[in-house]
Amino acid sequence: MMRTALLFSLLLCASSSAQAPRRVAVLPFQAISGDVPGRAGPRVTQRLTTEVRGVPGLELAEPSETEPPPDALAQARAAVKQAEAQRQKHDFAGADTSLGQALDAYAAVAAALPGGDELADTYALRAAVRYSQGRDEDAARALAFALALSPGRTLPLTATSPLFARTVDRVHAALQGQPRGSVRFVSVPPGIPLTIDGQPVEDTPVRVAEIPPGGHLWRAVLPSGETTGGLVEAVSGKEVEVKIRPPGEGPEATLAAALAANRLDAAAVEAAATLGQTLRAELVLFGTVSRTDTGLAVDTFVLAPSTKTLRRISRLTLDTDLLDAGPPMRELATTLATRGPQAGDAVSLPVVPSPAAGAAPRLTQAKYPVEEKPVSAPKPVAPTPDRPPLAPRKPLVRP
Repeated sequence: MMRTALLFSLLLCASSSAQAPRRVAVLPFQAISGDVPGRAGPRVTQRLTTEVRGVPGLELAEPSETEPPPDALAQARAAVKQAEAQRQKHDFAGADTSLGQALDAYAAVAAALPGGDELADTYALRAAVRYSQGRDEDAARALAFALALSPGRTLPLTATSPLFARTVDRVHAALQGQPRGSVRFVSVPPGIPLTIDGQPVEDTPVRVAEIPPGGHLWRAVLPSGETTGGLVEAVSGKEVEVKIRPPGEGPEATLAAALAANRLDAAAVEAAATLGQTLRAELVLFGTVSRTDTGLAVDTFVLAPSTKTLRRISRLTLDTDLLDAGPPMRELATTLATRGPQAGDAVSLPVVPSPAAGAAPRLTQAKYPVEEKPVSAPKPVAPTPDRPPLAPRKPLVRP
């Protein structure tokens, strides 16, 4: 009797184990070019997540909730106020430290800044502090950044000191006498819109010439809808390069960059496996979204983190609004439930997710879009009307 009960328990456990749902993680799908409709990747990810959640035999592996990151812009502004107070107390070393913290925080939210004025004023304050410390060379460089970030604008700090105002004019004149530089912007994926110092330029990849030496704010909008940006220093007579990639860090950034570049290699698969293991997922789904003549093409890959074997799922062809995405995505999720790690066809690395993608766009040329005006531009004088000269006035005579 006891043996029968034991066998029954073992069979029951085996049956329960066989019916346990497969944990599936859906990682962000990436657009491979700028002509993909905005947020197509996140929308595909969300739709596929919904189908996985609704198919019997599958369990969605989701990350745990995390605390929102601190407000870097508020931290930057608070550090600037602290630096101003320290400068008033002649604590120049403390003020310089606070300004360094402020600039680091500004760098983290450069894409969210409406323009360069706020950042320019921070660099101008750092210049004033460093002049007070006798660090004239460092101060001049900070001042050059301030002038480049806000061309043609009078820095408010110049109103506080005639000496500082003369220094600004001297540094500005020296900047105008230097040869300009250029910045080459390349992006993954290519073909994304770009602005520099608040003005639009050509889509990436693009070489922007005739940029004044100093710091400049750039901003780009990725096909995912995310905005990224930063501060680049143009160097007189030289060309520097800015590489624009999906934001983030760690394995998630590694996988996103590889997918956006339309190439999966061993490092990308390792990153996907790491993300799957973190989520305790049996299977991991990820892929790319590309543009076709009739809509969108979704190329999906499934990976078992335990074996790191990559398999390709049959391509999904969808309309740009994903109105017909439900049935094919539901079928994909059902295939995962029935076949598990055997779904799709095994592929060898490296692999191109979207073989039909067109060639990368060629590098275009653009000129710096901001027309700089003199900082102390004279007020315009109305033209003298074209009329004959007046006759000499007669002297007044007392009647």
